Amino acid sequence: MVSEVAAPAVSVVIPTFNRAHLLPEVLRSVRAQQACPSFEIVVVDDASTDDTAAVLAAQPDVRVIRRARNGGVARARQTGVEHARGALLAFHDSDDLMLPDRLGSLARILEAHPEVDALYANGLAETESGRPCGAVVPATLARRLDGRSFGVREIVCDRLPVFLQAALIRRAALDAAGGIDVTLLRHADLELTCRLALTGLAVFVDVPVFRYRLHGANQTRDRLALREGMVAVMRRLRERHPAVPAQLGESWFRARERRHLYRIAWRHWMAAWLHAHPRELVVAGGALRQALALHFRPAQGR
Repeated sequence: MVSEVAAPAVSVVIPTFNRAHLLPEVLRSVRAQQACPSFEIVVVDDASTDDTAAVLAAQPDVRVIRRARNGGVARARQTGVEHARGALLAFHDSDDLMLPDRLGSLARILEAHPEVDALYANGLAETESGRPCGAVVPATLARRLDGRSFGVREIVCDRLPVFLQAALIRRAALDAAGGIDVTLLRHADLELTCRLALTGLAVFVDVPVFRYRLHGANQTRDRLALREGMVAVMRRLRERHPAVPAQLGESWFRARERRHLYRIAWRHWMAAWLHAHPRELVVAGGALRQALALHFRPAQGR
């Protein structure tokens, strides 16, 4: 850990909302880091209504920033970045556990490779009861990318799972990429990683550095919200980085976006039919119109 005066090498940013029962174990896993540079722990309490404030008050070595209003995980992470003092940023979630060598192993790689801006690693998934479920990055993809740089193609086309809990990012690179997009409700981590890969050098290493705990409250369990978030990310890439669809293939990019939109429309239509929610029909119609419009969008440069 670090003193109040010395600037830490690493800032561990942890957003949290109503996870008081998990925080003590999570913080212990962060404190248990071995052979690593100096670090600080910055917890952003996103207006929790449980005992989170009391739990954090009993943690004198943790810097706590409390938001007055809940703004979502992306805004909480960006708030942590704005208060972080380290030149390296290690994001962590308040329901996952760090493995003991996460900060040290990744920091040593970045020290040996100053050209790398963002380093992403692997993780181990487990059930609520602690039963192992394998790696978060599939073995075939992890072996292929191990020690190599990756870009938007690997993220969007090959579906490289992006977990900020497995990353160590240079603060200067994150700032140069524009920080975290706080307007995205889902996949802000994926969109940020795309921009980091576009503006700098992102590398993957097949080393497990955290334990990803599966439970009913995981954001990854809401398939509809994830699809809607993915459409938002693809739209941002298309509008703000037009070279990306051109690189991946305009037809492929539109087809992938259409597929998400059609499934979103179907899910909302089913919700309207099963639960008699008329508003769901409006949302379904909007998604369908967007999908149909993609059929007739001209390719770039025409």
